[in-house]
Amino acid sequence: MKYLISLFLLTPILIFSQITEDLSGNIRPVKKKLYTKVLLQVGGGGKVLAGEKSYTVSDKDPEDIYIHPGGGTGLEAVIGYDINPSLSGELGIGFLQSGDQAGKDHIWFWKQTLRASVIYRLNISKGYFPYIGGGFSTNLSVSLDAETRSDELIIRYEIPTGFHILGGAEIKNPQSSWFMFGDFKFIFLGTYDIKEAKLNGNSIPISYVESDFREMNANGFQFALGFGYYLK
Repeated sequence: MKYLISLFLLTPILIFSQITEDLSGNIRPVKKKLYTKVLLQVGGGGKVLAGEKSYTVSDKDPEDIYIHPGGGTGLEAVIGYDINPSLSGELGIGFLQSGDQAGKDHIWFWKQTLRASVIYRLNISKGYFPYIGGGFSTNLSVSLDAETRSDELIIRYEIPTGFHILGGAEIKNPQSSWFMFGDFKFIFLGTYDIKEAKLNGNSIPISYVESDFREMNANGFQFALGFGYYLK
C-alpha cells in the first residue's frame, strides 16, 4: 500500500517531466490495441456503525461492525482500447462489499460499480508506463442486507452518478501480451439516498430505518492491483 501511495504522488512529477517527449513522438509503437484487465480493489470512504459481533453468548466486549459506503473490497473486470500509444479508453464493471458475518448472521453493504475512463499513458522506459485518467462513475445497484436468526432487513438505495480521477502505472514486457498494473482512484458520487426498505420481505416506512442508513456518504477511494492481457 505504501508503494501505491508513493507511486500516486510521484506520477504527476513524472508526467510533467516526460510530456514534451511524448508530444514529440518519442513513444513506443503499439501492435495490439484491445485489452482486458482484472483487478482486486480495496478502499474506504465513510464509516457507519452497523452492529456488533459477539464471539460467545456471554461476550461482554463485542466487536463493532462497520460498513464503508464509499469503499469496500471487491473485484473489477475491464475492457480497454488503445486509441494511440498514449491515450486509451476503458469500461469497467465490478462489485464492492463491506461488513461482516458471524455464523448465519451478517451485515453486508453491496454495490455493483460501473465506470468509463480515459487514460493518458507516458513512455518512461521500455517496461514502465505511469498514467493518469478520469471519467464517469456510477453504480448498477446499491443495497444493505442485515440478517439475524429471526429477522432480515434489506435496504435499497437510489443510484448515484458522478466522476472519478486516477493515477497509477503499468509494468509491461514488450515481448508479452501480459502486463501488471496498480493504481489509486478517488470516486465522487455524492450520497446514497434510501429508496426502499423491507423487513422479512414486507415493505416498511423509510422513517423506521435508523437515520444513519437513510443517507450515506458515497464518496471514497480505492487502491487497485491487477493484471491485463492484450487480445489483439
